Amino acid sequence: MGKDLNNSKPETSLQFIDQLQALIETIGNNGSVQCILCNVHILQYTVLAVALAYLYWKLFHQPYDLFMDFTELGFEDVDNPENIRNNTSRRNAINEMRRRKKNRKLPPAYPNGWYAVLESKVLKVGQAREMYALGNNFVVWRGSSGCAYVADAYCPHIGAHLGVGGEVRGECIQCPFHSWAFDGKSDGKLVSIPYSDKLPEFVKIKMWKTFETDGFIFIWNHAESLDPTWHPDEIPEINLNTWSYRGRSEMRVACHIQEIPENGADPAHLNVLHSDLVLCGDNPKESFFSWNFIKHVWKANWTPNTDDPNRRHEAIVKVNHHIMLFGWLPCLKINVDIHQTGPGIVALHFNTFLGKAVFIQTVTPIEPLLQRVVHHFYSSSWIIHPLAKLIIDGEAKQVKIVSLETFAYGTESHTCINQI
Repeated sequence: MGKDLNNSKPETSLQFIDQLQALIETIGNNGSVQCILCNVHILQYTVLAVALAYLYWKLFHQPYDLFMDFTELGFEDVDNPENIRNNTSRRNAINEMRRRKKNRKLPPAYPNGWYAVLESKVLKVGQAREMYALGNNFVVWRGSSGCAYVADAYCPHIGAHLGVGGEVRGECIQCPFHSWAFDGKSDGKLVSIPYSDKLPEFVKIKMWKTFETDGFIFIWNHAESLDPTWHPDEIPEINLNTWSYRGRSEMRVACHIQEIPENGADPAHLNVLHSDLVLCGDNPKESFFSWNFIKHVWKANWTPNTDDPNRRHEAIVKVNHHIMLFGWLPCLKINVDIHQTGPGIVALHFNTFLGKAVFIQTVTPIEPLLQRVVHHFYSSSWIIHPLAKLIIDGEAKQVKIVSLETFAYGTESHTCINQI
């Protein structure tokens, strides 16, 4: 009368399997099942091949792109819950504290020199971009000839922003409001008003002297509006595309621009702040792992270039680096020649057992106590792409370590460094 519930499921499962097998054998007589299984296998292999190809491209070919914001480092006291209710009030409090730093005596916020306003690869022919740097709003455009131009952003007619909706016509930038056109080749002169035959000869936009090389568009800034006395160095391996572009990093650092090159002229800090392995992270003191058995060891010498009277804008740092294992076994030796040209350009030339490479660092003041630091990394083919990515990431972490220890606290190193 009753059913054995414990045996019903196995019987049902066995019956289902038998029925499924019979169905497969029946359909299989015309090869349909074999065809379906074959297609499934092909699909699986295709998906696997695509996944492997993507991982290979990601690891060995895609340029690294990193952005880090260090502008809140050193303002941990702002996190007091009694004063800060939300992220907006926290940001406002940090900005207020940064503004207070301006009350102390500072060196010139925008020293004379060349500054990168834009990376070359983001400005195509016929494009216009707006940029903010050196306390100014700029319009940057690339004419049909491929030449890049930089001018003050606002149209002298009614004040429209030429970089917001402005169009490129030949070598001209055309205002988005009334289509007034200004020629980059003729020093920003007004060359067209669509609804008027008369052109006031005195109307023009302020053009900035530009120089494009090494993947950046630079402008010349001088407090007394004097012409350039030098130009950024052109690195053949970059401009001739003989080396591979490995990637970039961009950082915002809350400090005066002078503090960054002064950091390069201070070799004594290297074995204090930069001895821990990069794998320890950007704050080795809080690292989960202990890597005391392996350390970076640095030896550096900073000198101004006084031998060449035409290169007095340059300082040279010779750096010898190696990894020390267990306190007695040196390995992975690297020599770096660093050329600081002016206040805002640094070229780090690496010579390693795997090949040669170059780091281009540009420092551009956004405002007096806020800097945009951009790195581009190029290397010979012998330096594999994953290692290049690790170098870019490691460099960014080293910048954060220095930012955490010095920049964010508004150090006044510029008043005492020559006394040490």
